[in-house]
Amino acid sequence: MIGLVIDVVSGDLLIQGGALVLGETSQQTIEHIIRAGRGEFREEPLIGAEVARMRHGVESRLWCAAAKNMCRAAGVPVTRVSYEDESTIKVE
Repeated sequence: MIGLVIDVVSGDLLIQGGALVLGETSQQTIEHIIRAGRGEFREEPLIGAEVARMRHGVESRLWCAAAKNMCRAAGVPVTRVSYEDESTIKVE
């Protein structure tokens, strides 16, 4: 997936040589979907895996399947989402 690249340090759009940078954005799209809450994306209000809720003990057994479906709906070809422990989410 090609799109506007976001700077990982500042969170702003990446600019090099006075121009916006286009590049591979699949990983940043997955990150935004997993971190977002429902309703944060105005165009797609049902996309948002709400990983912050898992930190507070609100965990669904179907979270991995829902996160995978959300990534696919955003156009990212994901085959599997799993969490290995409390701090590691694996996306394949």
